[in-house]
Amino acid sequence: MKQTLLCLAASALFFSACDTNFVPQDEIVINLQEKGAEVAPSMYGIFFEEINHAGDGGLYAELVKNRSFEELEMPEGYHAEGNTLYPKKVHNHITGEVKPERYRWTTEPVPGWSLKVSEAADAEMKLTKENPYFTTAPNNLKVTVKNGKTPVRLVNEGYWGMNLVKGNAYLLRAIIRASSTYKGKITALLLSDKDEVLASTPIEVTGSDSWNDIHRTITPESTSNKGKLALEFDGAGTVYLDYVSLFPEKTFANRPNGLRKDVAETLAGLRPAFVRWPGGCVVEGISLENRFEWKKTLGDPASRPGEYSTWGYRCSYGFGYYEMLQFCEDINADAMFVCNVGMGCQFRMGDASSESEIAYYLDDCMDAIEYAIGDASTEWGAKRAEHGHPAPFPLKYVEIGNENWGDEYDKRFDIFYVAIKEKYPELILISNHGMGGIGKSVRTDMIDPHWYVNPEFFFQNTKLFDDQSRGKYDVYVGEYACNSNVGGGNLRAALSEAAFISGMERNGDLVKMASYAPLLENRNDRAWAVNLIWLDTDQVVGRSSYYVQQMAAENRPTYNVKSNITMSAPLPVDYNEGRIGFGSWNTQVEFKDVRITRQDGTSVQPDLARCTDKRGKWQIENGVLNQTSSEAPTKYVMDDFSGNQFTMECKARKVGGNEGFFIYLGLSEDGQKGFVYNIGGWNNQSTAVEQVSGGRNAGVMGKTVNQRIEKDKWYDIRLVVAPGKSELYMDNELILSHVPESTPLQFISSGYDEATREVIIKVVNAEGKSYPARIKLEGMEVESTGKVISLASGSDMDENSFEEPEKIYPEKSEYNGFGKSFDYNFPPFSYTILRIRTK
Repeated sequence: MKQTLLCLAASALFFSACDTNFVPQDEIVINLQEKGAEVAPSMYGIFFEEINHAGDGGLYAELVKNRSFEELEMPEGYHAEGNTLYPKKVHNHITGEVKPERYRWTTEPVPGWSLKVSEAADAEMKLTKENPYFTTAPNNLKVTVKNGKTPVRLVNEGYWGMNLVKGNAYLLRAIIRASSTYKGKITALLLSDKDEVLASTPIEVTGSDSWNDIHRTITPESTSNKGKLALEFDGAGTVYLDYVSLFPEKTFANRPNGLRKDVAETLAGLRPAFVRWPGGCVVEGISLENRFEWKKTLGDPASRPGEYSTWGYRCSYGFGYYEMLQFCEDINADAMFVCNVGMGCQFRMGDASSESEIAYYLDDCMDAIEYAIGDASTEWGAKRAEHGHPAPFPLKYVEIGNENWGDEYDKRFDIFYVAIKEKYPELILISNHGMGGIGKSVRTDMIDPHWYVNPEFFFQNTKLFDDQSRGKYDVYVGEYACNSNVGGGNLRAALSEAAFISGMERNGDLVKMASYAPLLENRNDRAWAVNLIWLDTDQVVGRSSYYVQQMAAENRPTYNVKSNITMSAPLPVDYNEGRIGFGSWNTQVEFKDVRITRQDGTSVQPDLARCTDKRGKWQIENGVLNQTSSEAPTKYVMDDFSGNQFTMECKARKVGGNEGFFIYLGLSEDGQKGFVYNIGGWNNQSTAVEQVSGGRNAGVMGKTVNQRIEKDKWYDIRLVVAPGKSELYMDNELILSHVPESTPLQFISSGYDEATREVIIKVVNAEGKSYPARIKLEGMEVESTGKVISLASGSDMDENSFEEPEKIYPEKSEYNGFGKSFDYNFPPFSYTILRIRTK
């Protein structure tokens, strides 16, 4: 039925193209002889991080939660109070302050496990470290059955249920020791959510207080997508369990300790050129005490200790370094390893190791590289061979740190860069710097800017890379997503990302790689509001953004060809007659001598004590408005003035922290919409105007200039605002001007695929009506028949869901109306790709 509709849709478009009443909105002229930038084969990759239970309970196929009983282990120096975990008190290496961070914790006595005891029986369980099987994962569970009148069950429900499929085999591994006092039998059971027995197998152990490493295969006779595993004890005595694991026999590529097949296939469907691992913020940890440690992810899964994740739960380390490298090999992708430079997460505690300890972190990084690509005669290359892979893995990239900044990071980056390049010159090394330059670092191969923004940012910044300088380094857009004001991830978000992708492709000589983030979300634990792929125990759902990523990767041209237009023309608009205010990002600031002059020359001396919206720690002392917290962002919106034609003057000073000042303008009464001059932002590297959307800074609008703000220096600020333009002066020097514009809603990119000899035209229409265009192809003859791939829906607010996983899905059809000049009516709210074969 769907294919029939496709053909009808294609026919309808063909006939509309022949309609003499067809009036094109734009004439798109593409010259196939004017070759533009190449689009690197490395352009589209994936970024994996343990967030939203992306690995445990997601990509990693293990069905048992807390299989090694290590879940309640916490990082050194941390402590829990009830359901809250408090980090060790360490000083931020830039500000010197101790941040009052807190994270979720569980009050379950044994997370993931419960004892089911009848009234006639008596049993208890508790965690011990008695005689561990692996000292690296020392916890084991002591189960004591005080009488054996009726069987006792130790039950694990996995990660919100286990998907147990009739006829599929599951591999059970249990490391158990029974005391000489235990006289009963032990039986492993697979249960439905209603406790129906789906399968059973006996577990035979010696009662000599020695460990038994038991392996069994068990096959359910019925299906339950919310199943459970139980160990049943029918006698009195004591039994210790060190490790209990249940794996589907069918994993991706049939790998032991492998990946969930449907999830891995969904990732492979993106055709990623690279995989970035292990993060993300988990690389640094909340503080250095709980950073991700790759060496602890190697070897027998039962020996891996895991670590409390930055995102509020324990990571088992099951999907480890070896498994990541193996996955890259299985999907023909290059690997990217992200190392720690001895710095904790700067958005959290922000600690840093001593200078004398930098060598430790460098050695750890060098060992990781050697493990992946070193000769089998080297120390870590030999360990790789011992683990079953004598040949090198496809490691090609190393990112040095994650979202680190400042002089200390720049110094450490240079140390790592020189050492790695000397031994491994073939590796591409990536820094954490954004578009504002590389600070005090000497050199880098690539920078890694990140964008989490609203749709308007991506729509309005498709030319962001057009005027960037070339030759010093390439760009890897390591994390980007439209995640503000788009629900769980609607079609409008996806269309804005498709528009931004067109700008990245067009600038393929600069932008060589990109990866959406975050990648995966278990629907039962959403720590991040908008993610690319959703999953449950038995279902995987790609959002519309997933299909945009897939379409872009599957239809990557070899190189760009010139087009006369890349987007519909934006129109000038006026600023809202809104409020003005001050703020900062993780920085302590002061403002004084605030004066506003209206268009008619009259002045307003605002009462700083009157404000409509406040975030941060603000107070007024001797006429000076100061903000003393390290919150991000802070805001202080004045109540005494509202307008869009005025001059605001003040003095501003930075007294501590990482960045500069915010000057808000045109803020709506609820503070949800407007603009902000971010002065000395992005780690005190640059100044730009950002849009305010949903009450938060939602991305740069227009030009960015390099600028640093000195500490303890008073700056004279003058903001001149007219309805259609604003100008920022500092110390009487024009720093930046901004012209507000409407959001363009149509975007065009064009390229050529040398392998298939096809012209590829990609068009985004984010408007609620059709976009009629006349397309002229110059410089080459083309065939009339080709392909159309289109992602569209009736509303840009539409989302895929578990109930309607393909509500928004790319439709493919043949089309026979192409030519050197042809008309095409692009559907409302659509991302359309035309593939036209050349003669």
